[in-house]
Amino acid sequence: MAGNIWFAPYLSIYTKMFDEWKISYDIISWNRDGNDPNIGIQYGEKLNVKNGGADLVSYWKYLSFVKKKILQNRYNKVIVFGPQIGILLHSFLRKYYNGRYILDYRDLSIEQKIYLQGVFKSLLKHSYANVISSPGFKKYLPSNVQYYISHNFDASLVGRVLESKSYSYTWNAPDVVDVLTIGGIRDYSSNIEIIKSLANNSDFMLRFIGKGYAADLLQQYTIKYAIRNVSFEGFYSKEKEGTYIEKCTFLNVFYPTVKTHSTALSNRFYNALIYKKPMIVTSNSTQGDLVDNYQLGISIANTNHLVSKLNDYVSNFDYLSFCQRCDLLLSSFMDDYLVLKKMVKDFVQ
Repeated sequence: MAGNIWFAPYLSIYTKMFDEWKISYDIISWNRDGNDPNIGIQYGEKLNVKNGGADLVSYWKYLSFVKKKILQNRYNKVIVFGPQIGILLHSFLRKYYNGRYILDYRDLSIEQKIYLQGVFKSLLKHSYANVISSPGFKKYLPSNVQYYISHNFDASLVGRVLESKSYSYTWNAPDVVDVLTIGGIRDYSSNIEIIKSLANNSDFMLRFIGKGYAADLLQQYTIKYAIRNVSFEGFYSKEKEGTYIEKCTFLNVFYPTVKTHSTALSNRFYNALIYKKPMIVTSNSTQGDLVDNYQLGISIANTNHLVSKLNDYVSNFDYLSFCQRCDLLLSSFMDDYLVLKKMVKDFVQ
């Protein structure tokens, strides 16, 4: 994978399966910001995170590193994360791993460019299987391909949640509505809209917990305009994520209306279902449609009248019914996971 492990919780979907089946494996990753723990085989060239991505020269250096390690260790099979690295490794995969790799696809990317679509179709054709993290991606992917869905959640945790149904039968409206943005904080435009709409309103508290190139810019804005009801906390241990989420009223999952975001299902979306928190999402998107269909929060095109929308939602909130709808959607996602798990087991045998 061509990025930090911290930003890739979906890795554990596979590693937990391999650990369960006692399959040996290595993780080859790119520790771009230098903050990842020393796990697996890491490429250590740091990038300026303000750029938001890697240049082509840096990518080629990483690809050379990956090819060298794969050939040295003579792996039987590989899983490739992301269309970018998949396309750049296409010839290598065709030569050494034809029919012996899984392509795991989690973001619309360079494969959408017309001049790369032929290579991408070949990459899909010669894989063992193709995995996507959102059904929304199918709108922009070749239609004559079978796709498995790998949801961004801890299946064992979701299984326990569905079995326990331990949610409370009462819910008290908070004195201060806590809106939490947690995880990768990469988008400035949508988050600044949320901040502006709730700035210095004593009935609301906004928390940004995580890291990403937009976090510093957002914090600078709040300092410049003396916005007092917004707090920031950077890197956190993933083990503490649930504790942060349990304290909030709403999870902020509002993103710009562009197809890269409108088709995806984010980590925050799954956490909202698991921890039973209503969401703020973008309307007319994959997440927005699910939130509307299952009544799991508010979907908005912009932040106009956001205060009144949040207050109305809190005033009419039926917590027990909400929890049941969360579990109904999670249960359908677990069905997808079981299909995925069977495919992966067949792949490694």
